[in-house]
Amino acid sequence: MIVRKPMILYYDNGQKEKSKSMKRALEHMGITFVPITGAHFLQTVGHLAKVKGFPARKIPPFQNTPEITKDVLIMCNFTEEKLDMFLNSMKAGVVPQVALKAVLTAQNCFWTFAQLFQELEEEHRNFYCE
Repeated sequence: MIVRKPMILYYDNGQKEKSKSMKRALEHMGITFVPITGAHFLQTVGHLAKVKGFPARKIPPFQNTPEITKDVLIMCNFTEEKLDMFLNSMKAGVVPQVALKAVLTAQNCFWTFAQLFQELEEEHRNFYCE
């Protein structure tokens, strides 16, 4: 059985200091940090997480890139123990807080990063505004 190292995909929405702080904290925890940029928004989450069988999508040069207006964090390859440790570190302020976060699943690995953002934003809005 292949055990993959825990990985965080993180889009910082222009919050460079937060991104640097996140990267430092994750390195100390043995978690791989993968920065996400606008060039990645139309790629599948599976591809960004380096899941076998998810090649890069060919994006037409003039394709409109969706707008992502908040920072987004995706946790990949986490054991339950490592996930608990990471979330507790976030709660304790060791890792910067991110409202929109998800765990890589068999369903969302097929979505583009932009689609996952839209789902997370809608969930967050429904959860906190109703």
